[in-house]
Amino acid sequence: MPGFPLERRSPSFDLAELVGRKTEDARARCERDGFHVQVVDLDKTVAVTLEYSPNRIRLVTRRGVVEDCHRG
Repeated sequence: MPGFPLERRSPSFDLAELVGRKTEDARARCERDGFHVQVVDLDKTVAVTLEYSPNRIRLVTRRGVVEDCHRG
């Protein structure tokens, strides 16, 4: 992905801190830390790829609030 180096590093924060936050706040936090963000909205029918991307954080949301998140 352009602009995002493929390095294996951990976020500077615990991903569990994102659960319960508004989607846009969580997205901004991840992007400030240099990660690509993918939002999976459970209110819509979605399909996601299974490939691992070390510089991606996937936010699983419902009604604009993060319910789960993981790296990769």
